[in-house]
Amino acid sequence: MEAADLIRVIADPQRFRVLAAVGLGAADRDQVGAMSGVDARGVVAATARLESAGLITGGPDGFRVDFPGLRDLVRREAVDGRDESAALESALDPFVRDSRLRSLPSKRIRRHAVLAHIVRTSFDEKSSYDEKAVNSVLERWCEGSGVDHVALRRYLIDHQLMFRVRGVYARNTEVLPAPGEAERYMDAVGLG
Repeated sequence: MEAADLIRVIADPQRFRVLAAVGLGAADRDQVGAMSGVDARGVVAATARLESAGLITGGPDGFRVDFPGLRDLVRREAVDGRDESAALESALDPFVRDSRLRSLPSKRIRRHAVLAHIVRTSFDEKSSYDEKAVNSVLERWCEGSGVDHVALRRYLIDHQLMFRVRGVYARNTEVLPAPGEAERYMDAVGLG
């Protein structure tokens, strides 16, 4: 089972309540029903699905949450996360090398990944930057690539990886100054 499968199984409110009841110590179907507020038929269906998913086990002592199985899932997901990180690096490789942009992907999803990498590695989440500082950073990224740093800056705004108010840029809107009259007008007419 993968994390996405687990989430799909417990996304059902009845199954979630049944799992919680078992986690709190309900051992048989009557106790599960009483603790979860789920009717007998719902308990049978939920426990069967939770057992088939490997979230609970049923034995002579009653139901139990399969904590060792969940720990194994967490370990596997951690390893998969490292694999995803390596996959991201290889996906960026044709476009980014040695903190320099080689080219900008034409496909939006790939372009977003490259732009997110640039923002993550170049701009602090809790800082704000004036336009000159942003241009300086982006010029270094674009050096020798043929990509215009101004176009790159616009893409960062378009992809909502950076935000701009009165010439101040930030990754996070909370560190930006209050919007001026022009920004409020643009937001009001839906162009913000």
